[in-house]
Amino acid sequence: MAKKNKEKEAQDLKEEPGKEEGGDGGKKGGSKTVLIIIVAGFVLFMAMAGAGFYILWQKMPGSSANSAMTSESATEKEPPSKGLGPIYSINPFVINLAGSGGKRFLRVKMALELKSQRTFEQVHAQLPRVKDTLLTILSAKKFQDINTVEGKSNLRTEIAATMGTLFSKGAVTNVYFTEFVVE
Repeated sequence: MAKKNKEKEAQDLKEEPGKEEGGDGGKKGGSKTVLIIIVAGFVLFMAMAGAGFYILWQKMPGSSANSAMTSESATEKEPPSKGLGPIYSINPFVINLAGSGGKRFLRVKMALELKSQRTFEQVHAQLPRVKDTLLTILSAKKFQDINTVEGKSNLRTEIAATMGTLFSKGAVTNVYFTEFVVE
């Protein structure tokens, strides 16, 4: 009889692990579902976060998506259009903005519309003086001064007036920003 009891206990022990496997099988199926839900939630969260950052990036003032850029890089005379004077393009340059502690800078490329061909030749001959004057004007500006359309318009007016003191009054009839990036 002791043998029968031992055999019965051994058989019961063999059956119990089988029952546990069946029980674990149900738990594994449940844990797979939980894992799928967690992964799906994470993917959804990352998609929403990415969309939010994209929208915020587009609304930031001075972001590269909002700035106009051109591919011309040489200082050259562009052929005058009807009603325009000679245009002198100035290579792009980078300026640290005032009051930013070196954290904000401006990359600008501009073209100066001039009164005459004679003025064009004067600007070309005195290009270092012109660039120095532009750097002095631009490096004194703060981000708040040039962030708005009105600020850029005021900057155009100031540049044209200052160039008039270098050459002659009205020598620069207009200033065109062909690249204006603030970072």
